Amino acid sequence: LGTMKFPVPSTPVVLDQKGCWYTPRVFGIQVGQSLDIVNSDETLHNVHAIPTANREFNRGQSLQGMKFTTTFTAPEVMLPFKCDVHKWMNAWVGVLEHPFYAVSGKGGTFSITGLPPGTYTIEAWHEKLGTQTQQATIGAKESKPISFMFKV
Repeated sequence: LGTMKFPVPSTPVVLDQKGCWYTPRVFGIQVGQSLDIVNSDETLHNVHAIPTANREFNRGQSLQGMKFTTTFTAPEVMLPFKCDVHKWMNAWVGVLEHPFYAVSGKGGTFSITGLPPGTYTIEAWHEKLGTQTQQATIGAKESKPISFMFKV
């Protein structure tokens, strides 16, 4: 996308702590977009972001309904979150400078829409199986299938 600039969405992304799990576990956000981190549980949680390009934070949320809002200033794929209280609670965020990302749904399907015509490197990420890339050339109002096959 070169030096193209894209407006930052005004709607925040929400990361919820519900049932002692982060929801969603994997999500995308644009640089500068607000992230609301909410505790929906009646127990102590903390949100510990461990970035390499952004500022680290480790915030406790001891009461149900507590909310902490933050933004990221640099792109970073994938930035891990953990809860130091509940070791199984993990989440990952892809922080990008553009709106062209997707999280796969059931069966692994995904869709990225609105790309300007051009040739792109599409990267797929899996928390245990790593990353894969493919090249795709997209014309105006064109749709192209692309698939990734991760081996377990």
